[in-house]
Amino acid sequence: MKKILLLLPFILGSQFSDAQYSFSGVVIDEKRETLPGVQVMLSINDSLFAAALTDEKGKFSIKNLSKMEYELQITYPGYNVFEEMLDLQRSLNTEYMLMPKRDVELDDVVVTANRSDYVKRTATGHIFYLSEQAKNSGNPYRALKEIPKLISNEALQKITMEDGSSPLILIDGNTINSGVAPIDPKEIESVEIMDVVNARYLRTGAKHILNIKLKKKTAPYTFFETATRHDVPIRNGMGVVYFEIGNQKYSLYSRAAANYTYDNNTETQGWQRGENYYKQNNGVIRENSNYQLGELLFKWKFTEKDYLAAHAYGQQKLKKIRSWGTGEYQTDYLQDFDYTAFNRNDAYILTGSLYHKHYFTDDKTLETTLAYNKNGDDSDEEREEIYPDWRYRNLYKYRNKRSSGSLNIDYSWSWGEVNSLNVGSETMYVNDHINQVSEGYPVFRHRAWNEYLYSAFSSKTGNLFYMASAGIEGIWLRAGNVSNRYIKPRASFSGTYEFSRNHSSRMSYTLTNTAPAVGQLNPYNTSTDSLVVVKGNPELLPVQNHQIESSYTFNKSGWYLTPSTSYSIYTDRIEPFGFSENGIYTSTYRNMGRFKTLTLGGSVSYRLNKWGRIYANAYHHVDYFSGMDPLKSFSCGGGFMATYKKWTFSGDISYQNYQYTPVSRLTQVTPEYSQVQVNYNFTKNFYIAVALPYFWGTLRSDITTHSGTYRSFSSNRMIDQSAHPWILLRYTFRKNNKQKIKLDNIIKSKEKGISL
Repeated sequence: MKKILLLLPFILGSQFSDAQYSFSGVVIDEKRETLPGVQVMLSINDSLFAAALTDEKGKFSIKNLSKMEYELQITYPGYNVFEEMLDLQRSLNTEYMLMPKRDVELDDVVVTANRSDYVKRTATGHIFYLSEQAKNSGNPYRALKEIPKLISNEALQKITMEDGSSPLILIDGNTINSGVAPIDPKEIESVEIMDVVNARYLRTGAKHILNIKLKKKTAPYTFFETATRHDVPIRNGMGVVYFEIGNQKYSLYSRAAANYTYDNNTETQGWQRGENYYKQNNGVIRENSNYQLGELLFKWKFTEKDYLAAHAYGQQKLKKIRSWGTGEYQTDYLQDFDYTAFNRNDAYILTGSLYHKHYFTDDKTLETTLAYNKNGDDSDEEREEIYPDWRYRNLYKYRNKRSSGSLNIDYSWSWGEVNSLNVGSETMYVNDHINQVSEGYPVFRHRAWNEYLYSAFSSKTGNLFYMASAGIEGIWLRAGNVSNRYIKPRASFSGTYEFSRNHSSRMSYTLTNTAPAVGQLNPYNTSTDSLVVVKGNPELLPVQNHQIESSYTFNKSGWYLTPSTSYSIYTDRIEPFGFSENGIYTSTYRNMGRFKTLTLGGSVSYRLNKWGRIYANAYHHVDYFSGMDPLKSFSCGGGFMATYKKWTFSGDISYQNYQYTPVSRLTQVTPEYSQVQVNYNFTKNFYIAVALPYFWGTLRSDITTHSGTYRSFSSNRMIDQSAHPWILLRYTFRKNNKQKIKLDNIIKSKEKGISL
């Protein structure tokens, strides 16, 4: 009787379960010949559920399957294993091709058939695939180290491009994502790098997009991670805790982090020269700061085709900067002086968002995001100079507030392998209050209403992949007593021609417009220097940028080579501009007309299948300002990554000698970034990292300014940004990570805060 009771649920379940489906097909090789004796397996939660062998005609059949998602694995001796997630919604009959595991000799070069060697072209970039070693590394940042054009630091959990810019990170094509940290590398299906940004993302200012495509996930899982990092001796440190728990319908994600900077010292020296004076000084700048953030995200799959997410985010940052030193001031006679200065900046951001995604079909989706942000920025600064017979003291106090809201609606439709259509709109409202309370000035109010409509289409004709996108933005703003209304276009076009599997070229054109930041519009002084006034210009207009790029890509046997050229034309460019009046130099901004820049160079990367990757890049830049001779500069960078058993070794360096404005030149005396790092993995999920940043030398930069009769020079030597090591410990726990809720998304705050 007891056995009957135990079997009763299964008997009843079989009587009232969903309809049973079959999964069948044929397995062939690259010559389209059938393969007998191939093993076809279906698993659920890493446990074998059903299996079959192909017959002498290469056919297989598995019957009596329920409507759900399975892990499909096809194996055959001498061939690469085929794996994918099979979402069974009806009976299926399909064909699978296996690729041989063998060495193929081409042009006297032996290459091993390996999917990670394959680079897939798209209209706007390339798609890469991880090696098995990377997938089994247990850390997504460690796995992404092998992707060309990316620089991934697993200890700092930071991803940049080889040119130093930060890519916009998408997960499964969504800007709404929980970041890279929760991802198990085994979940990564492919990694796409887009070097041409379509109209949807042009407004973000992103130069590159990193899109990580994941395998589908369905049921309960747990993720937890904690880490702490500190400099030796103490200068900068952080601590962070993540967790995510959920099942097939609900998920909860949270993150809490804190960061501090303690006595970060910079040595300064400089001089200023005007019509009737000369002033020089030497001193020290000391920074102390702390930063905290917290966020919480709830995700809910309330129907088979609908997901809802609610997100709350907050951050607070307090920064204190104190400086002191001595100097000389000469007019009709020479005077010595001592000076002290203090700046305190206290800022916060609070944001809340709602996100909904609806699947009309697997290929047609509609996303809607509603967000509201509230933030503030309080800034106090004072400076005192003591002379033998007089004293100068100046201060300012700002109490700034911002509120903003946005509504984004985006419709996506993809069909075939390369066709996609994307249309949408973004509506945004910003309300800024700049309150200079120390002088009792009226509150400077900046209000802007933006409406942006866009569309993008991608497809392929023969060996040509192409993308065309366009957007139009209407802006209504008021900055103090100045009102502006204008309509600005955005567009991007790209074409990639694939000569062969290893050779391709691409040309692209991008048109975008960038509105001035509120700090550039603020008409009130933000300097306490007795000889310099720094303020914005409420009459500034957006900058328009036209950019034409061309590149060639060669990849083979781990090599990835990309020479490129870029030419940009800016109209109404916002540039620093200054003038002298009554012995006081005023630094402000204006739309300077046309500006052009040319960049020539390229990058090279070589991946060694078993242990690492090396890479380098170099570029020549020429800036053309109106009425000036061409200004030239050079940038370069490189790095390496190597693994040996439980050890990981890596290093990076980047350098650019000059950066220009029409009135100044910044000279980077030492590389702006250099670091070597060693990781030791106690287990796959627990490691220690030790790094030596700025190993090339103490960070130093010089700035010279020349405007009319005003001249100045300043040199900053960041004495604490030198060869001081740091140590990090990071622990990660994942359970059933293949089974998480399908919506792998979290709504990130787009708000960067009001800042002068």
